Amino acid sequence: MKFSKILLTVCLILTVSISYSQEIKKTGGYARLNGMGANPYVIDPYFNTVNPAWNAVYNNFILGDLGSAAGKPFSAGGYGQYLSTSFQVGDQWTLGGILARSDFNGMSIALLDPGSNGSISPSYPGVVSTVNNLISGGGVIPLDNNVELIGTYSFGQSAVGLGVAYASTSNEFTPPTGGSSEGSASQIGFNLGLISDVTSTLKLDLGASVIMPSASFEPDTLNETSASQTIITVNGRAFWELNDNLQLVPLVLFSTESGSIDSGGASTGSVDMPSFSWFQFGVGLNYQVGDFLLAGGAIFSTSSLTRPALSNVSPELTEGEKMFPIWNIGAEWNMIDWFVARLGYIAYTGSSSYEYPNSQNSKTEIVQTFFGPAQRGATVGVGFRFGGFSLDATVNEDVLRQGINNIGGGGSTFVYMTAGYVIP
Repeated sequence: MKFSKILLTVCLILTVSISYSQEIKKTGGYARLNGMGANPYVIDPYFNTVNPAWNAVYNNFILGDLGSAAGKPFSAGGYGQYLSTSFQVGDQWTLGGILARSDFNGMSIALLDPGSNGSISPSYPGVVSTVNNLISGGGVIPLDNNVELIGTYSFGQSAVGLGVAYASTSNEFTPPTGGSSEGSASQIGFNLGLISDVTSTLKLDLGASVIMPSASFEPDTLNETSASQTIITVNGRAFWELNDNLQLVPLVLFSTESGSIDSGGASTGSVDMPSFSWFQFGVGLNYQVGDFLLAGGAIFSTSSLTRPALSNVSPELTEGEKMFPIWNIGAEWNMIDWFVARLGYIAYTGSSSYEYPNSQNSKTEIVQTFFGPAQRGATVGVGFRFGGFSLDATVNEDVLRQGINNIGGGGSTFVYMTAGYVIP
């Protein structure tokens, strides 16, 4: 499971019209959060990817990820690039959207065919890969270039946002002598977010999303082969002000994924795809004095994947993970007006279980402890501010260990970069 991506998307943020400990600044993004230990407890424009109501706060603002190095140092292109916009169109309304590719870093409706890239779980399949594995020749083109439209409406101490995303591909083959085929894929997604003040010291936000990817391949001589999934996520977060400088931040997430396959000429009906469920609960603290912010906490996470029984082959099989604690700790401070420094730390301890079949009626289970992340836990980040323009970067921490070897060295200084601009 891609923990650095998942931990960034476990919560929704809140508040529209009342200021509180964490001052809202129209800067930040995925690079900033990574530099602060993949921190899910801070306020940041990146979270409009999971809660569209954020666009009511970050209005008249453009945010874009420049991504990470796609290949060798100084190669063209970047992994994880996307663009987000929000424009004020009235006292209460904003309109905007997100353009994302198949390598989007996050778990929102902007992410295409989530099972295809291991974003949900390395064992959870995508619909395009499932269909292409059942046919010969790979007749379905993977989804890319997702378009999400976002609208928000603010009223009183609240704001509501709605996002709708859609992407599709097609592949038609029509020779003059017969043997035609048609492959297609599509995904539609919806998310809804509510931001509201409950009391003067307690602010809540609730959100929900649904993603429905599907793929199919139909030759002229066989039945259609198809796969479809439904991915539902409900999440939320609260900010409870304990005093002027300290906030308690609990967060919760629940997600469920399921699907089905019609395997054309190899089957007379539909069979279930593996199902997946995921639950997280965490508590963190935010402490801010002036331009210094310290944020961190611990999360409990459990997930389970179930493979249906195969007649005369294997019984029902499950695998899962339990992790506690997942530590995400980060600090940032303005060293000078135009330069921000960040440090963070990530660490988790977990237990994984896996079942494999011995026969159609028996199975063996393996349970193991694991630790992470594999690259250890320290993170470093920087931010540059020039009027309405900002540039944030996650730093390759090895740069700090290289000393004068950085001069003429072959390594990347910045691992990931995000740019933002406040529209006057």
